[in-house]
Amino acid sequence: MDLINLTKDGSVSKRILREGTGSSPEKGNSVCVHYESFLRETNTKFDSTRDRKAEFTFNLNSGKVVEAWEIAIPTMKVGEKAEIYCTSDYGYGDEGRTHIVPRKANLRFEVELLGFWETANSATERIASAEKKKLEGNQLFKSGLTEEALFAYRKARDYIKDLWNCEPEELEQCRLLIVTLQLNIAACYLKLKNYEFAVEVCKRALDRDCTNIKGYYRIGQAYLELGEFDQCIEFVKLGLEYRPSNSELLSLLSTAEKKKERWLIESKKIYRKMCDN
Repeated sequence: MDLINLTKDGSVSKRILREGTGSSPEKGNSVCVHYESFLRETNTKFDSTRDRKAEFTFNLNSGKVVEAWEIAIPTMKVGEKAEIYCTSDYGYGDEGRTHIVPRKANLRFEVELLGFWETANSATERIASAEKKKLEGNQLFKSGLTEEALFAYRKARDYIKDLWNCEPEELEQCRLLIVTLQLNIAACYLKLKNYEFAVEVCKRALDRDCTNIKGYYRIGQAYLELGEFDQCIEFVKLGLEYRPSNSELLSLLSTAEKKKERWLIESKKIYRKMCDN
């Protein structure tokens, strides 16, 4: 894509590498990104969250990042990946950073906006923010941005996971919302093939709602992918106690039983060969 000037003099500009979706962060929001930082003239990398395998979180307009980021990141949408270019005036200035960035260095950043969230204090605000993040996650998931959706769902969960000092109806609303979020998180983990994590969050959801059919189905899917057929069958059958005619559970049960049978046949063949030798 073409370079977009973000300042009148062109000292800060952006090129979108991958379009994002949804809304953009605003002043005061907490923001989470992955980034890589380069000296523009030599293309030398001097910093990277991906190399550290750790996301970077900061508050907009808090003075913790270079000015180019304060200008560019509010123009990004969740899931967007962009190159940000800046002169030294919007980077590390005339002095640079000792042993890292030379004096008066022009910079290039590759930034991916993973997500953002706003401060919420009262129970009503926290529930509303959680609902908003859930809807954002749904949109990201439908767009194929699974990691970004996972981030949104987890942030939604963070708003309300320890919420207790509220009205009884709000507590019930939180319980149902937490169950939904846990199962949405499980759906992301299944997409990302993190099956152990999917099992863990499904169990948490079922602890809060032991009648949730979607919970039994997703934990069954995870165990099936792990090759743990007995556990898959056990949880699917538990779900069928609540919905005996559920077609998804019945189909999953049939698949698990067939795969278990094939595994037993193959295991016996291997055992015979070992004994023959």
